[in-house]
Amino acid sequence: MLRQRRKADPTDIILLLVILFFIAVSFVVVGFTNSKIKEVIDTTVLNQSTAHSSISASFKVVNELTVQRGFLLFFGILIIGILLSSFLIKVHPAFIFIYIMTLAMALFTAVYLANAYELIVSNAQLAALASNYAIMTWVMQNVVKIFLGVGALSMVIIFSKVFGGGKENPF
Repeated sequence: MLRQRRKADPTDIILLLVILFFIAVSFVVVGFTNSKIKEVIDTTVLNQSTAHSSISASFKVVNELTVQRGFLLFFGILIIGILLSSFLIKVHPAFIFIYIMTLAMALFTAVYLANAYELIVSNAQLAALASNYAIMTWVMQNVVKIFLGVGALSMVIIFSKVFGGGKENPF
């Protein structure tokens, strides 16, 4: 019988960072597109229909509330995934240096991606819309601190596991 071996990878934190950046930028672009569609509906014949008020309210809810909640949901799921995958990694404590270097690369990458996000949302057309996204902006401004905490917690989980004296050698 084949046994499935599940392992995670210390580079998962870099993958999480890149995914988080693309989700944040995608949500800003989707919010911008939704606001332009709402403007078209508000300025054309479509605003004379009886459904205009509900359509306008739906766009407002999506642009201001749903986008932020969706981003926070993805962000939470990705962090929980990193922490859960830390339990699946079986690493000898001698490799802590590699994990520290991987975390350092992730933090340097986080600085550049946070600055790139800031450049994107400081665009004149996106600035007004991005000011509505307080949660996304806060997370992207503090992404280095957040990933330092998540990386440190992940490192503690990975390297503090006690392996029993079972049949299988974890190393």
